[in-house]
Amino acid sequence: MKSKTDTFDAVSLRHKSISIRLKLLLTINAVLISAMGILLLIDYRQGLAERMQNKQVSLSEEADVLLPAIMALQHHGTADVQTYIDSACARMQDATSPGHHIAVELKDESIQARAHSRDSPAFIEAMRRGAASPDHLASVGGQPIIVGAREDGDTRVYVSEFTTNVRREARSRLFARAGGIALIGLVAAAIVNFLLLRLVTHPINRLVSMVRRIGKGEFGATMEYFGTAELDYLSAEVATMSHSLAEADRHRRQQMAKARAIQQNLLPRTEQLKSAGIYLTHQPAEDVGGDYFDVKAVNDHQLVVCIGDVVGHGVPAAMSASMLKTLFAHSSAQQDAPSAVLAEINRRFNAVTLEGDFATMLMAVVDRREGQLVYASAGHEAGYLVRTDGEICELSTTGMLLGIDPEALCDSVTVEISQGDTIVLLTDGLTETLSPSGKLLGRDALREVLRDSHCDGSAHHIADALLRRAAEHRDDQPQYDDITVAVIRV
Repeated sequence: MKSKTDTFDAVSLRHKSISIRLKLLLTINAVLISAMGILLLIDYRQGLAERMQNKQVSLSEEADVLLPAIMALQHHGTADVQTYIDSACARMQDATSPGHHIAVELKDESIQARAHSRDSPAFIEAMRRGAASPDHLASVGGQPIIVGAREDGDTRVYVSEFTTNVRREARSRLFARAGGIALIGLVAAAIVNFLLLRLVTHPINRLVSMVRRIGKGEFGATMEYFGTAELDYLSAEVATMSHSLAEADRHRRQQMAKARAIQQNLLPRTEQLKSAGIYLTHQPAEDVGGDYFDVKAVNDHQLVVCIGDVVGHGVPAAMSASMLKTLFAHSSAQQDAPSAVLAEINRRFNAVTLEGDFATMLMAVVDRREGQLVYASAGHEAGYLVRTDGEICELSTTGMLLGIDPEALCDSVTVEISQGDTIVLLTDGLTETLSPSGKLLGRDALREVLRDSHCDGSAHHIADALLRRAAEHRDDQPQYDDITVAVIRV
């Protein structure tokens, strides 16, 4: 009868987050990488400017060395000057200065080194511009050059170098430094990671472990101090919460124990059940439940039995079940017919319960002398009459649930019974037992158990067989609904 929608949900959604250690490492590394990038860029620019300056000075010094020799050779003719600068340029080109070029301006003509076939009017014009510019840079054919120059009177010597070579050297230096800085960064990251593990991650993991234990019901757990103000404060607060939960849980257990004792006290006494030939088993899904059973002996041969099931379980259902006992005691004292008793209970139940509170109930009068079972069922789970020959008759519902319509009526049904027959009344917590895959046990399985166990002749054996079948079907799943089974031997 009870809905399993809210109580059986094995799927839990977990939001997977990044650990605080990883977040800190990512943040720190991002800052370090950004800082290293900026430092490397600054270092590259400064190194490039320094090397360009050094290269210009070197080229100017080379021009200074070449100038006296050229001045001396020009008296012998321009051919000797050409030979000299070709030789000097070839030596520098092959040795330490690829992209090297020399040009000379004499009084009446210009001479360029031909060792590497770079001589052209455009090249010497670019060298003139470079020598005249503040940064000593110019461009020829789309390639930048740096120029050093010296002059004496009408004689001027230009020495140039493609800046590509200078920049290549600067980049090599940058990469070497970047490798060193990266190695330092890795060491720093390892140190930071170790410190985070020791100072943050391990303490937080211990705190998380304690919170998980508390979440699983291990209230009252405490922890050692960590030596840091924030974590010690958090640990103390969690410990305080744990102790508060432990005290609240202790109080709750006391109250629930009292509630369970009260509910057990509402059930018929063992002696009363035994004298009436009834075996009863009651298994709440929680400390207390919404199932209800009662019996009254009218005389030596006539019994009035009632079984009820409040929608839901736990404390609210238990309170409604207690209310049903009171209503049954009052109404059955005023009426005899099961249909009339249920009609009166329904009117009163509608009047005192909240909207949306429902219950089922089956009431039966068992007359052993007359051989009659008269019953009425307000939407209750079907009961069973098992005859001595193994025939099984279903005691189906004859009316609407309690709490829906205050004017609803139930029909009474009369069934013939014989000595040795067995009446089995139960709640839907048995038939709606779920397997791990979510399959209901169902009524067919109960009929099979009843056919196999009725020959034993023991009410206790029949009830145990039903409960054992439900437990096997449930396997390791928890019990999600209250279960009550009453077996009556005629």
